[in-house]
Amino acid sequence: MLKDKVRKIFLLVLLLSFSIFNLNALQGEERKFFINGQPTLIGIDAGMFQDTNTRLKVDLSGKWLVKVEGEKKWSEILIPSAYDFNGKVIFRKSFELQDSVVHDRALFLVAYGINYECQIFINGQFLSKHIGGYTSFVVRIPERMLNIGENVLEIRVSNELNSKSTIPLRPQVWAWRNYGGIYRDIYILATPKVWIDDAKVNYSFGTNYALLNGEVEGYIASDEISKIFADKTFDLKLQIIEKDKEVFITETQPVKVLLDNSRSLKFKIPFTIFNPKLWSPDSPSLYILKIIVMNSGKIVDEYVIVTGFRDLKISNGDIYLNGTRLVLKGISRHEDHPKFGSALSYEEMEKDIVLIKNMGANAVRLGHYPAHPYVLNLCDRYGLFVLEEIPVWNVPVDILTSARFVSLAKDYVSEMINRDKNHPSVLAWGIGNEFDSADENARKYVGELAKFVKSIDDRPVYYASRMIKNDLCVDLVDLACVNVYVDDVQKFVDYISYWKKKYADKPVIITEYGKAVQIGNRNGYSDPLSYESQAKYILERYRLIQESDFDGSFVWIFADWRGERPILTLPNPDPYLYTMGVMSYDREKRPAYEVLKALYTDGKVPQLAIGDYSENIPAVYTIAGIILLLFLSYIYYSYRWFRENLNRAIFRPYNFFADVRDQYLISIGQTTIIALIISATLGVFSAGILNRLKENEFLDYILTHLIFVDWLKVKLISIIWSPVSSSFYCSLFSFAFVLILTLLVQFFSSFVKVRVFLTHSYSIVVWSFLPVIFLIPIDMILYRVITGFESGAVILGIGFVILLISFVRLIKGISIIYEVKQTRVTLVVLILIFVFSALVLLFYDYEFSSFAYLKFLVNILNSVK
Repeated sequence: MLKDKVRKIFLLVLLLSFSIFNLNALQGEERKFFINGQPTLIGIDAGMFQDTNTRLKVDLSGKWLVKVEGEKKWSEILIPSAYDFNGKVIFRKSFELQDSVVHDRALFLVAYGINYECQIFINGQFLSKHIGGYTSFVVRIPERMLNIGENVLEIRVSNELNSKSTIPLRPQVWAWRNYGGIYRDIYILATPKVWIDDAKVNYSFGTNYALLNGEVEGYIASDEISKIFADKTFDLKLQIIEKDKEVFITETQPVKVLLDNSRSLKFKIPFTIFNPKLWSPDSPSLYILKIIVMNSGKIVDEYVIVTGFRDLKISNGDIYLNGTRLVLKGISRHEDHPKFGSALSYEEMEKDIVLIKNMGANAVRLGHYPAHPYVLNLCDRYGLFVLEEIPVWNVPVDILTSARFVSLAKDYVSEMINRDKNHPSVLAWGIGNEFDSADENARKYVGELAKFVKSIDDRPVYYASRMIKNDLCVDLVDLACVNVYVDDVQKFVDYISYWKKKYADKPVIITEYGKAVQIGNRNGYSDPLSYESQAKYILERYRLIQESDFDGSFVWIFADWRGERPILTLPNPDPYLYTMGVMSYDREKRPAYEVLKALYTDGKVPQLAIGDYSENIPAVYTIAGIILLLFLSYIYYSYRWFRENLNRAIFRPYNFFADVRDQYLISIGQTTIIALIISATLGVFSAGILNRLKENEFLDYILTHLIFVDWLKVKLISIIWSPVSSSFYCSLFSFAFVLILTLLVQFFSSFVKVRVFLTHSYSIVVWSFLPVIFLIPIDMILYRVITGFESGAVILGIGFVILLISFVRLIKGISIIYEVKQTRVTLVVLILIFVFSALVLLFYDYEFSSFAYLKFLVNILNSVK
């Protein structure tokens, strides 16, 4: 009977433990789509392939059919759109093509962005596969695949990432949202059978910028043209026009090209401009370069490039623009919006850029991936320099240097540069952000990627480092960029001064600094999570950066964004919303926006309220500790039998466990009282540490890696931020842990000769952990003692030592009731622990590359020592 009662109690506790996790969350993610549905922009400001008289676009935006993998029913959706869940989705679109388009044109599928991986089919035939969610791509469509009249385009999309071989890797905390789908423009481009396939503008300046000597270098391609053109000699010429006033500047002499069937030939067209208008953030002058292909006096194709001319040089560790030193006043931007997700409308993109420009910024960092091509056009027109980079973010060195990863990174870089190479706003190409550049092996990746970039384009190369004092790769790139997040002002000064001194021969740029806020917190800057505190943080850091004469800095970040993993460190209702923006997710200005605007425009800095904030120290841990201590003292001094058992269990454990073996009466009531005291003590201890360190980024980093089920972490976050809830649930878990150990001891008793009752196993486990009661005084003071991650680690170490002592006692107790030598029990326990730990570690390393990330984390911790 007693055995059955204990089993029922255990099952009840187990049921309660599971209920707190709200297992309804396992039913699946909410399958949400963010709809844009806007038609592709046409005209001279189009994102890609500006419209001409010789080309046409078959816009594929609008109504599509969509089906999520595993479902049978097709639904209707508007494209572009972004889906907000991880999985595979099939998109299908019917479109019409006329006979003249199918037979008289070369056709290309143009996609501005499909995340992450897609397979493309036309009329049931496989066309192409593309990997990489943030670069645009173009695919030639063979005529044999197409029908005159109705055609069906099917795109199978997956946004599933892993921890080893995707770019980006499976996100950690502070990453951006991994929206999937056809979230940018998509259309079919129809060109003549002879067309300009690609072109790049190269140029140099004469003395005092009075003369510009340039060259358009590109490729002209053909299809089967024998029946179309009797003369296969084609003339190429270039017309140059000022974009704003549409003033004709010059036209070059024709360059002749002899072209045969299905060929691609390289061409060069030299040109000269006298007294060119130079592009700069203050005067973003643009030119239209129109390449015209002619045959027998008739225009065959026109290809338009919108670009600007500027002289960007690096000299003596500084950046010079058109002969004048350039200091970057920048901010970073994620492509995210509460209404559209990553599928932003053209209007919202322009609103963002206008707000950034009105702030007084002269640069924007597209963190951490190539943006919609229209954003680059906007930066050209409004006058904002761009740092554009590939999404190699938070990557351990073992993954970073693998052959497949390097190959994928090169593909990303190639697509990014080939799309945006003619934009005057692009200042530098980025090959990653906050990867493990403190390892010597990372030089392989940095060196190889930097060389690869230079083989395509001559702009500066950079990556953003977080390894302040142990970076080993900056010498391989052109710009020394570092991200600095630290609350202590003196440490901030020390870190940026160290970086500036170490890389005095390069332009040094602070690519990230900023501060997170609590939504709606206007308590004054004395509150570290207030809007005013964020503004004051940026104000102080920017002035320090100015005093140190850096070549630029970028505040992180323009607006809040949604992340892929729930965040522990902020007490916001939505743990997926990362609130570091100088503007809210809804684009409402915070005080930091006005402060930054004043700093960037040399205006008057607005007054910031100090407030009267004082830290709220939860009393629950102290009260719980006092109650536990008083209760333990009461029963210790009031009941002789309890006092004797407790003294014997602590000071004479062998005799005590022998009495348990010999079935001397130690009541279930006494044992359960001790079990509850131990569970409560351990629960309050654990809850106090977690609550005290809840704003520590390293704890959040570790928890995010260990807890790979996001709904579980969301539940844990809500528990940790509530002192009462965390104390209760941690105590409940501790009691459940005691019961689980009891069942394990009982289970393994079946392998020994003596008979062991469940009550004996229960008593042995509970009384073995009696040293835990010495944590009660620590429970009462730990919130005041823990001042940071290091002191928290010390307190945690004390708890670990006490638990280790308890486990040694448990082994002794087990050996006594099993009547087996302690060395044999110890050996078996160690083997079991080793096997279990090995299995867990192998699982984590296989699924999440844990060993590589652990090595990376150590380097991060060492970076500020």
